Amino acid sequence: MTLAAAALALVLLHRADGGIVTVAAAHVTSLRETPGRLAKQVPDQTRCVVGLTDGKFVAVLEPCGEVRKLLEAASRPSSG
Repeated sequence: MTLAAAALALVLLHRADGGIVTVAAAHVTSLRETPGRLAKQVPDQTRCVVGLTDGKFVAVLEPCGEVRKLLEAASRPSSG
């Protein structure tokens, strides 16, 4: 595996409009569930808000627990 391939761990997630968003695992700074006042700022179907290193947020349909598992799996070194 090359260094570039190791550094580029991507995760595919789904937006509320049905579109797919690709997120680099290394750029994720936080995962937030959507209850409370945050729920009014994102689409109704949103289950997790992903914070990124550039200060932007992505509202996704996957629950935060699932997003966390995907990020962990993408960040693990692959054998081979």
